[in-house]
Amino acid sequence: MSLVSLEKVMKQDGGQVILKNIDLEVASGSKIGIKMTHKESLVLFKLITGKMVPTSGHIVADNTNTILSEIIEDGLYDSLTVKAYLKFFQTIVGKTDDLDKLKTHFSLEDFWKTKIKHLTANQRERINLFRMFMFSPKLILIESPLRNLTNDGIELYLKALDYVRSNGITVLCTSYYTEELIILSDTVYRYNQNVGLEKTDLKQNVDVSDDDSEASFMPKRVFKVACNIADKTVFFSPDEIDFIESVNGVSNIRIGNEYFPSALTMNDLEEKLNHFGFYRCHRSYLVNLQRISELISYSRNSYTLILKGKSKEKLPLSRTRLDELRKLIEN
Repeated sequence: MSLVSLEKVMKQDGGQVILKNIDLEVASGSKIGIKMTHKESLVLFKLITGKMVPTSGHIVADNTNTILSEIIEDGLYDSLTVKAYLKFFQTIVGKTDDLDKLKTHFSLEDFWKTKIKHLTANQRERINLFRMFMFSPKLILIESPLRNLTNDGIELYLKALDYVRSNGITVLCTSYYTEELIILSDTVYRYNQNVGLEKTDLKQNVDVSDDDSEASFMPKRVFKVACNIADKTVFFSPDEIDFIESVNGVSNIRIGNEYFPSALTMNDLEEKLNHFGFYRCHRSYLVNLQRISELISYSRNSYTLILKGKSKEKLPLSRTRLDELRKLIEN
């Protein structure tokens, strides 16, 4: 069953385009994560919950007390104890559930009577999740819930999230960090201002004892860079990659502001990505030529590539490779 459907949605704010080309179907029970900025998350949540109307496009959603959202700025009532805070919302909801029995699912037992102002980020996130759970929504929208959590905090939050989902509540998460979304979701999208939502290929790591007896079809020049994160393998398309940097013998894939380690060597990646517009500008760097915006010479023998984007990332260019690079770009 579809909970929310967005078709060609675009939203402007003060003459600035915040979101565009958003096509998304959120089905009941799905585990979707979207990589986007805080501002983009805020606008998306307001669109889905009906607090904002799109500039163009269509949104179909039942917003009558069935969709709740939590963003980074959302706070708690610090002067109340955990128990008093949750009982307050229980009264608002009008339910008579036994909170003492439910609290164990959110690992709140040890600080049930502690004032919220004395709690850690780990504990506060689980309280937020419990609060939304009590409203029995069909869909919860959450922005970056793992951002400030410890490893133990993440483990307990995921346990609570599994309980929420087991009660028929669908959760959609957004974050600026792909690794966080991989932990939270089964399906991960990356918001691209030019094309909208791009799906990132994820594959669970499993042991395979028998070879596949059927021959598989392998299209020519189709290649994705595999990076292992936790118990999953993430596949990145070449056009998603800004550059690749070798650090201590490890090839690190740079996408946005994040690095993802690859098992392939720089020589292997150079050979495979050569057909996709990548160039070995330096012994330790492979650059996506489409990302280059400037070539600067700080001295007679020093050259630097400036990449597109707010960070204006700088990569070294070997003097011996200058002429070859110019030919590639100019041709």
